[in-house]
Amino acid sequence: MSHSITKILNEIGTELVNQISLTNNTDKKIDSRKLARQSDILNDAILASELSDENKLMLQKFSLTLVQDDATVKSLRYEKQDLERVLSNIVNL
Repeated sequence: MSHSITKILNEIGTELVNQISLTNNTDKKIDSRKLARQSDILNDAILASELSDENKLMLQKFSLTLVQDDATVKSLRYEKQDLERVLSNIVNL
């Protein structure tokens, strides 16, 4: 997997953790704008990558789930789990 995709996925993971923490510890609403931007960046990197079609599809499906207007802490936790699964599946190839 390309270094840039790994870096982007790690940044997404960090943002998911940040949003979960902020929302759990305050009354703030989830700000999904950064995740949506990271989703766009990830999609560009996927298209430019030399990953297999299967891995590209898996990453694109994950990327789509990041763009939610009605994200909740629960949905972000699921996203974090999905991210860990995606990273595990791609790294183990």
